[in-house]
Amino acid sequence: MVGDLFSDEEPGTPQTRGTGLMGRGYPGVVQDASVVIKAPIGTTLESIPLPRPPAGDGELSSDEEETFEACKAGVDNLHKAFWIAGKALETMKTGNLHRNSDVPNFADFIWINWEISESHSQRLMAEWRIGEALASLGWRPRESQVRELTPVAKSHGEDAAVAVYDTLARAGKRVTSSALKDVVKQLPVTPSGVSPAEVVRVVRGILDLSVPPAAGGTGHGTKLPGHDASTTSANASEVQGHSQKTDPSESEDVRRLMQSLALVRDAAKTINRPAVRRAMDEHPEAAMLVVQEIETTLGKIGRAIAVRRPAD
Repeated sequence: MVGDLFSDEEPGTPQTRGTGLMGRGYPGVVQDASVVIKAPIGTTLESIPLPRPPAGDGELSSDEEETFEACKAGVDNLHKAFWIAGKALETMKTGNLHRNSDVPNFADFIWINWEISESHSQRLMAEWRIGEALASLGWRPRESQVRELTPVAKSHGEDAAVAVYDTLARAGKRVTSSALKDVVKQLPVTPSGVSPAEVVRVVRGILDLSVPPAAGGTGHGTKLPGHDASTTSANASEVQGHSQKTDPSESEDVRRLMQSLALVRDAAKTINRPAVRRAMDEHPEAAMLVVQEIETTLGKIGRAIAVRRPAD
C-alpha cells in the first residue's frame, strides 16, 4: 500500500543533511539567453497552481485542464515527495477538478486512481506546507515524521512545527518520528502566536539542557520559560542563559552565506563529467554557453569570499 512507503527510517539508512534555518532555498530554474532547464510539470510545488474555487460547474476550462494534469502528476510523485502530493490533492479538491471524471466523490476518485484512503489524503493535505518548508531548508522529512508535527502546526502554525524539526536535526540528533513525538510531548503549553525563535529555545532546552517537564510528565499547564512565574528558578535560569548565547542564525550575513553554500552544494550534486561530455556532444553551442556561465559565476564566488580570515 502507498501508506507503507512512509514508514520511518530503516536501520542503516543515512540521514539526509539539510541546510537548516540558516540556509533557505534551492537553486531555481537554470536559465540564460538561449537555454532553459525546467522541471517536468507536477514534479515541483511551483508547477502546481494554488488551490482555488471552481471556475464553473460545467466542462473544465483550458486552465483547469492544465491544472488538473499537473495535480495528477503531482500525486503520481507521492512516492518521491509527499508534500507535492498533498498540495496536488488540496488543489484538486478545492477546485473540484475531478468533476468530469465520472467519479463525483473526491474520496472515491483518489482511491480509484491512487489507492489513497480518505484519512491518508486528509493527513497529506494537512502536512504539505510543513514538508515544503522543511524541503526549502534542505531537509528530506518522511511523512511519518511530519505527522508528529501537525499538532504543533495546528496550535502555533507551520513555522513553529518547522522549528521543532529543524532544531532537532541541527542538534545532530537522528530525526525519527519517535524522536519528534518525544520532543513534542515535552513541549509545554504555550501562548498562541509564539515565535519560531522561542520554540527553538525551548527545544534546545529539552535536547541540550535536559530541562525536565512539569509535574505529570507532559508539561501541560505550564508556559514557555520566561512567560510563567511558576517555572522553577533553576530551569528558568538554565534556559535563559542558553538562549542568550550568540546565535549565528540571527545574523543576516551568516544566513546569506549559508544560503549560498546550500545552492553551491545542490549544484555540485547535479553535475558530473559524463553529463557535461554528453551535453557537449548533443548540443555543443548551448552546452558551451552554460559551462562558460558556470565558470564565470564560480569565479565571482571565489573573488567574493577571498577576504582576510580571522586569526585562529
